[in-house]
Amino acid sequence: MMNTLTHFRKRFNDVPMLRCCEQCGRCSSACPLTGADAFNIRRLIHYVELERIPEVAATDMPWACAMCGRCEDACPNGIKIMDMTRALREYGPDAYIPENAPCVAACPAQIDVPGYLRAIARGEMEAACALIMEKAPFPGILGRICPHPCESACKRGGVNAPIAICAAKRYAADKAGGDFAPIFAPGQDSGHSVAVIGAGPAGLTAAFFLRKKGHRVTVFEAREKAGGMMRYGIPRYRLPERVLDQEVQRVLAMGVTLKTGLKLGPDFKVQDLKEEGFEAVFVAVGAQLAKKIEIEGIDLENVAWGVDFLVSVAEGRPPRVGRRVLVVGGGNVAVDVALTARRLGADQVTLACLESRQEMPANPWEIDMALEEGIQMLYSWGPSRIMGNEGKVSGVELTRCLSVFDEEGRFCPFFDETKKTVRADQVILAVGQASETAFCEDFCFLEETDVLPVKEGLIVVEETTQATPLPGVFAGGDAASGPKTVIEAIAAGRRAAASIDRHLGGDGSFPLGRKTPEKDCRALEAQLDTVKGTPGFADRKREEAPRLAVSERDSPFDEVELCMEDAQAVREARRCLQCDLEADLVRCRRSESP
Repeated sequence: MMNTLTHFRKRFNDVPMLRCCEQCGRCSSACPLTGADAFNIRRLIHYVELERIPEVAATDMPWACAMCGRCEDACPNGIKIMDMTRALREYGPDAYIPENAPCVAACPAQIDVPGYLRAIARGEMEAACALIMEKAPFPGILGRICPHPCESACKRGGVNAPIAICAAKRYAADKAGGDFAPIFAPGQDSGHSVAVIGAGPAGLTAAFFLRKKGHRVTVFEAREKAGGMMRYGIPRYRLPERVLDQEVQRVLAMGVTLKTGLKLGPDFKVQDLKEEGFEAVFVAVGAQLAKKIEIEGIDLENVAWGVDFLVSVAEGRPPRVGRRVLVVGGGNVAVDVALTARRLGADQVTLACLESRQEMPANPWEIDMALEEGIQMLYSWGPSRIMGNEGKVSGVELTRCLSVFDEEGRFCPFFDETKKTVRADQVILAVGQASETAFCEDFCFLEETDVLPVKEGLIVVEETTQATPLPGVFAGGDAASGPKTVIEAIAAGRRAAASIDRHLGGDGSFPLGRKTPEKDCRALEAQLDTVKGTPGFADRKREEAPRLAVSERDSPFDEVELCMEDAQAVREARRCLQCDLEADLVRCRRSESP
């Protein structure tokens, strides 16, 4: 590549225009990132004037720019500041060009978020879902329950508000009219057989991708239906059963054999499956047990455990709830329990947790929903004993929690002597989930010839491959990682499928038929100009999906979060900053540079 400054001048031939900069400061005043990470537009222009481009390009400063165009809207002299920033990006080290857009990098499954947003903007919902299902076969489920770490990473959040990525995913899934037959068509029979233990998100994802490679898959499930905690742990007001059934059935219809009512340990062993001819085994038993704590009064009548409570409701045998219910816990399970108890008829529901509001592990929007529906929150209080009268719950004594974590960030709650008594006639302890492996010490599902290593209650796996120390045995999901999110379980299932495919002689890749278009610089420039060339692009406000009004939530388990309107979804998708195309354009220009 020729000298940096020479190349810059040759391409743009606009140094005189740069010297028209009056240093008025309007661009920096308009920029949402000025002052963040040493980013300053005026200084950036000044660097160019002083012929210090190499010094600027040797940092990652140009990549801090969100390329929203607000600076150009504000410039009185019409300086093409974004063109200049793109040019600066070309001259830094390759290491500074992001491999993925921030949203993709933050997604555990690495879903092509900008790609499916562009498809939504074009009105192509089937194409949007196809992009999602390249990495995760459950777009409708994820569009409702994913905690969307992608949105926290979205650079649009630095401009005004992140893209409503999760709501857009749900919109695409709800509006797509196709049956996705090509996506769910199994590959040519490979002659290999794989056993999957557990029909939750990890197990079903592995089954999906393994069938795409033509492997025969049998899924063993301890419960009556497939879905795992998607079915038995997530209330129907968040995830309707029709959506769950539809997306699970698509996977099973690929030729996956499902055997229910069979539990690893009591009913079969891993070695049994190998002797039956399965060449690989994926253990994805989940974390479907309630984590227990020992306090005075847990044997009283009307004391329940959070996960067990939700499972009984999901199985169609909801327990009778008391008039005054106290839920203990600060995670999503605790919030789900509180809202479910309210829907089952409790007059008053109180949630007590060790954490402050800011420290609660529950999703902030779930906490907001609980407050919206009248759940009383007691932050920074933990249970010291459950009080009873004639064998029944009468209240709970709480102790004030001063801190939840020690200086090294480890869970180590510290209490003072302050007490509080809360009247209640039912207590539901929702303090976490556990897998059956949590009750194993050195080994689990014991037999001399069938030893599945466990450490600190989790199945031992190699993180990047999900392989256990046992040849041909892989594990993933909550039993190997501890309780995580559905999207993290899906990502583990796909990794396991890739490793199993390689174990069986395949290449571990899952091409679903989409051709990657050739990257053309002019086409990329035109596409970006179309998106960002409209004045006011940076100020477009985030579209919020509608919600069922509290007054309309009379039918207990009606879905609360609703689907975006067509125009809303398109407007929201068109707010995307196209971070992936910006990086592609830099790579393309570099490849064309002499």
